Amino acid sequence: MHRTILIPVFAILLGPASAQTLPQAITDVNAAFGGTVQVKQDRRQQLVFDLFDASGRFRQDIVLPNELDTAAIHFSAEEDAIIVGCRADKPQCISKEIFKMNTIRATSRVNLPRPAADPEGKATMATLKAMIAAAAEQLVATETRERSQRMK
Repeated sequence: MHRTILIPVFAILLGPASAQTLPQAITDVNAAFGGTVQVKQDRRQQLVFDLFDASGRFRQDIVLPNELDTAAIHFSAEEDAIIVGCRADKPQCISKEIFKMNTIRATSRVNLPRPAADPEGKATMATLKAMIAAAAEQLVATETRERSQRMK
């Protein structure tokens, strides 16, 4: 009798097997970049991209995941970088801080250095898209929950 109760409970808790959790998606992105880019989520559920070179962290880009256009993520051969841009209705959605210049600017795109192990950036772009989608989904779920609590 206890087994029949536990099976539905585990199915609900585990959710669909194909959906990737945000922490795992962030781990996958960080592994893909191998230390040149480190991604995390801050307490406001924004994605924080820290970029590193030989001297250390030189730039930090912060953006809400639902303001990014995952369909427009592409590889730029000229820049040898993966480009992540804002949605058309959210221009300049990214806050870019350049530490050496001590400046913070609003911009419409993030250029991330292509990982050496990914010649055209295809695998890395797919990983980025999955992470952004998971973060946007989590943000929407949280916003919905907050709205319903205010109505009570």
